[in-house]
Amino acid sequence: MGKILLIAGSVLMLIASCTSTQTAIAPSEDDTDTEELVSSEFSFGFDIQDYRIIPNDAFFSIENEVPSIFQPDSTLISAASRNAGFRIQLISSQDMREVEDLRRVFNQWMFDEIHQYETETYILFRQPFFRLRVGNFRSRSEAIKFNNVVKRKFPGSWVVHDQIDLDNITRKVDEEGNSQ
Repeated sequence: MGKILLIAGSVLMLIASCTSTQTAIAPSEDDTDTEELVSSEFSFGFDIQDYRIIPNDAFFSIENEVPSIFQPDSTLISAASRNAGFRIQLISSQDMREVEDLRRVFNQWMFDEIHQYETETYILFRQPFFRLRVGNFRSRSEAIKFNNVVKRKFPGSWVVHDQIDLDNITRKVDEEGNSQ
């Protein structure tokens, strides 16, 4: 008996809620505004317009102060942005041997075939992956140019944002060994 009453009550509430929604959403034949429909159906005994919050007024004077302990240290930000740059990532793997083997292959390939660039290789570990990254580029466009060369041998390589070594910027060298 209790289940039947629960089901009947649920059905009645569903019908009642659908009907009031239907009335509020559906435009009337005489093009009455929806706000007028809502205000005419429900009588609060006061004008609801007097209690509406306008976001511009409500949040105009709020000021949030961040405690100094949570504010970033300006020396750390400037040091990080000075070293910000790009590298080429060749592999990301959990197998250290695989990464080290690829590093040897890359270095040999650079020594044998690619003489127009001088670059360094870096193995980074961020749990649980070892990453092989090469080069130190200040701009993405320089990294993309180098990556186009690297893709001939390593088609899965891609450009990543990283902290670079400013003393070993990767440069293209001409046939006489001069940096460009």
